[in-house]
Amino acid sequence: MLTSITVENFRGIERLHVEGLGRVNLIIGRNDSGKTALLEAFFLAVNPDSVTEILASRQRERNPDAEVKNFDEFWLPIFYQMDARRGFRIEGVDHQASKTTISLKKTSSELTKTTEDIGIHPGHSEAWALTCTVKHDEEVQDALTKGSSKGVQFPPELDLSAEGGNWIQATPSISKIEIRALSKLKQHGRDGLIIDFIRNVNDQVSGIELLAPSGNRVAIFLRTKRDGLVPLLMMGEGMKRCFEFAVNLAVTDDLPIYIDEVENGLHHSVLHPMWTWIAKASRERNVQFFITTHSEECVQAAAAVFKEQNDNDLRVIRLDKQEHETKAVVYDRNLVDAAGRMGVEIRG
Repeated sequence: MLTSITVENFRGIERLHVEGLGRVNLIIGRNDSGKTALLEAFFLAVNPDSVTEILASRQRERNPDAEVKNFDEFWLPIFYQMDARRGFRIEGVDHQASKTTISLKKTSSELTKTTEDIGIHPGHSEAWALTCTVKHDEEVQDALTKGSSKGVQFPPELDLSAEGGNWIQATPSISKIEIRALSKLKQHGRDGLIIDFIRNVNDQVSGIELLAPSGNRVAIFLRTKRDGLVPLLMMGEGMKRCFEFAVNLAVTDDLPIYIDEVENGLHHSVLHPMWTWIAKASRERNVQFFITTHSEECVQAAAAVFKEQNDNDLRVIRLDKQEHETKAVVYDRNLVDAAGRMGVEIRG
């Protein structure tokens, strides 16, 4: 598990250092304070062997109209103030004091040309290169990603099978990955893990099924005591989010889970049972959580649940953007509880 992280020149973060991480880490702060950027930095720090592929995947979700081969539109926003020459640096330290440092920057070589070199309009560069350097304790490894008008060549040594955990964000549909995950769980008789959590939100649910009513496309249905089989997507955003949380944890083995804007689609009455489940599941499965939220109710529900369970491994990380750095203030469960009792706003 990560215990600290340092981020430099990544997305909207010029410099940020966070230490004293816990098993469950809730990130708060104003808009544009760097919450999602920090979440992505955690993701990269845990999975340094696939940095450019992970970034490409995140960029495709964020900007689906940009072509991966177009450096200025696709890759440049990854870097603070779009300075790809300076690049970014992320350093993570785990509970065994093992340190992993990742740096990524645009580099020059005889095989690449910048927009200035070839004298054409920005956004139409013919060739570019990104060098990713990963230092794990004393071992150093470089990987080159090259792009041109013909496409992008990722490093041949890139570990595409490596998984740094599960990223969950609000989306209008259920991904094929989650459908495959549910299918695998049902094959092994482990889908009850999902039902146990969903029942905390809706006690009418008695089962979960994979069906193809039209014969073409598989969909997820919940079996309810009152209405029989109901398509999951017809039961509201909150129920879909609960399914996503549950299926991702059920298939995770000692890898972190990352949830962006956890409260999206959830009624405030669901927050307490949700945190009860996260606290218990993270402790029993030894899984580290990194979660962002805008909701004060969400923060207070988390603190209340961890207090009820006498669990001291909750950290609330408040980000405040300042000149040349983003400041992180880390609250433990007791400080969050005290702030709530005194009516002190800690979200920034």
